[in-house]
Amino acid sequence: MSGTARPDPTKTAAPAIDGAVEILEVLSASPWPLQLSDICEKTGLAQATVHRILNSMLSHRMVALAPGRRKTYVPGSRLFQLASAVFARQPFVPHFYPIAEILKNEIQRSIFLSLPIGNQVVILARLDAPASTAFNAYVGRTMPMHLSASGKAILAARPLEDQLTYLRDEGLAAPDMAAGLPALAQDLQRSARLGYAVSLNEIQLDVGCVAAPVVNGRGEPVAAISACFTGEALSLQSARVYSKNVVQAARQLSSHIL
Repeated sequence: MSGTARPDPTKTAAPAIDGAVEILEVLSASPWPLQLSDICEKTGLAQATVHRILNSMLSHRMVALAPGRRKTYVPGSRLFQLASAVFARQPFVPHFYPIAEILKNEIQRSIFLSLPIGNQVVILARLDAPASTAFNAYVGRTMPMHLSASGKAILAARPLEDQLTYLRDEGLAAPDMAAGLPALAQDLQRSARLGYAVSLNEIQLDVGCVAAPVVNGRGEPVAAISACFTGEALSLQSARVYSKNVVQAARQLSSHIL
């Protein structure tokens, strides 16, 4: 393995944009408004930098001053406007909930709808089963495709050329990452053959997921439905039991997409 440090994928040639993204992530994750000093501490950015970026985002309504509190910041109205516009353009979301309700009752697990965005998958909707164990999978969370069951289900349903492009773009074909390629390739082949994918402790320990792709009328994967299991050892064998229900739900949702 080369001793050369790998570039930080979160840093680009536009540091102001990098800083704005960091600030929005911190504000979005906080349950209460944050002061300037709080944001500086959580992002590691200089106070002058944070102050300058906040003033710019205030003018664009990407952040807002919390009412009734002195100089504390919250996500702005335009952020919600943009997110709502993206959400509203997904025609299959209204059909997801009744299908997910049936699936949830069948297997007594939390159900998720995920959407591919670039080389990531984003959780678009979630329906929790009663008394389900809390875990770090919230609406809006993004994950690498090759580490999540939803992402692998979508990736496995794509042509081989697209899979190879993903591996190259993510640097997984680089010499220092190549050791894991055979296992990933085998995993994708298995998922393509069976029609569903499984992740075991890849995103979070003690969490496993079973996912199936949702396809449009041309057979292209446009989303994935997944069921997540916590506090128990999900295996490839036990996943097979639940896969029939998950695949059936994905097919039902696919029937609503042109």
